[in-house]
Formats: sequence, structure tokens, C-alpha cells
Amino acid sequence: MPQEIKAKSGVAPTPNFLQRLFGQTPMTPEMEEGARIAKSENPNLAPIQTYGMMSRLLSPKAMAYASPGRNIYLNPSQLQGQSPQDIADTLIHEQTHVDQMKRSGVGPTRELLHQMFGSQGKLPYGQRPDEMEAFQNEKNRRYKMGRIQTAVPSFNNPGEFMIPQGDINLPRER
Repeated sequence: MPQEIKAKSGVAPTPNFLQRLFGQTPMTPEMEEGARIAKSENPNLAPIQTYGMMSRLLSPKAMAYASPGRNIYLNPSQLQGQSPQDIADTLIHEQTHVDQMKRSGVGPTRELLHQMFGSQGKLPYGQRPDEMEAFQNEKNRRYKMGRIQTAVPSFNNPGEFMIPQGDINLPRER
């Protein structure tokens, strides 16, 4: 007589290899609340995961990043002490990058190659048009809520930070 196999209740599905490699650190309560806030403001928010082993190796100092697979990865060690609203700001910033990837119309593999070898990678971080747009969206969210602005990379002096007072002006397209 065959044995009956009982399913375990309350157990999450086993993550696949890439999920284990790039994400799976538990979310803090602040991160969960920040994700809930960002999702309520943007129902099309990309899937959110936390850093895993490879993410910690590739981007240890980033607060988060948007992957070419159009997921957002949060770094718990860099978000420690951040309020849920600050985490929601970070998610809006990263969602801007996901939206930029969608607008480009290229697949994840080509997007990864573009990120690694494209011309934007040659510009200082604060002068990249994709970052300028993301920081503007983050700034707009803070302004709409009456919250003070945080420091962002200088768009004129690489390596410096500033607190934006006016709009972040994107360079003209050529």
C-alpha cells in the first residue's frame, strides 16, 4: 500500500538556484512596511526580494538595485535604521529603473550587457540620465509628502553629494 505524503503547511516554496544566489535574506519589518507603502502608491511595482550572496558581493554598498530581470533587490544591511517611508523612496527610485528597462524594449540578457558595457557606465553615477530621472522621481515623492530632501549624487561634480533644491534637469537628447 503506497504511503500518503502530507504537504507541510506554512512552508514557503523552495527558492530556485538564482533566487538563492541573488536574494533571500529575510526582510525587516521596516522593509515590509516600505514595500507595502510603495505597492499602494504604484500597483505595478516590480517583484521585491532581498540581497543574497551574489548581491552582497556585487553591490555591497548599494541600498538596492533593479536587476535586468526586472526585480528589485533590497540590501538589509544598508537599509538598517531607515524608516518605511525612506525605503518606499528607494523602491520608487528602483522602480524608475525597471520602467526604463521596460521602455527600452530589450530582453534581460541584452539589458545586462547594456548595463555592463553601455555608454552610461562610462559616465559618473550622478551624471547618468537614468539615475537623474530616478532621483527626480524620488525627490518628487518626498516633496509631495512634505518631507525634507536627502542628499543625492552631484550631477556636476562626480563623487560629491548635494541636497537638490529645484528640479533635476536631464541633459538634452542629441
